[in-house]
Amino acid sequence: MKKLNLLFVLIGLSITIISCETYDDYDTNRRTVAGFTVATKSISSVPEGGTKDTSLDLFVSDVSSVARTFNVVVVNIPSDTTASPPENYTFNPTLTIPGNTRRATMTFTAVDVSLNNVSQTVTLAIEGQEDVVSGGRVKISMKN
Repeated sequence: MKKLNLLFVLIGLSITIISCETYDDYDTNRRTVAGFTVATKSISSVPEGGTKDTSLDLFVSDVSSVARTFNVVVVNIPSDTTASPPENYTFNPTLTIPGNTRRATMTFTAVDVSLNNVSQTVTLAIEGQEDVVSGGRVKISMKN
């Protein structure tokens, strides 16, 4: 019986201690996180000497009443042996998200200058700023 009473006391203390947690940091201001919604994208069958487009979606963690502009940058990954030279792609390096929305779409164009049947890749990210954290990157593979 004493063990049962001790068990009830321990359970009661545990519930009391756990229930006293606070979430004071919930309403603190956090920096905006901006990134791509997919981790990989593939563009195949780029016409010989031609171009082929794909859409990339960007998502931000908060809504603003004004339009916001973000910079899209190429991330150089030293260990990536399939990295494509810049001549094989184009994209607008700035992306604007209209006010009162959390999503935007940009166009990425694969250009066949030196593409072949072996996939070449480029990794894009949103450039971090004082009030923006770079979120998900997208790795795009391209080939003829």
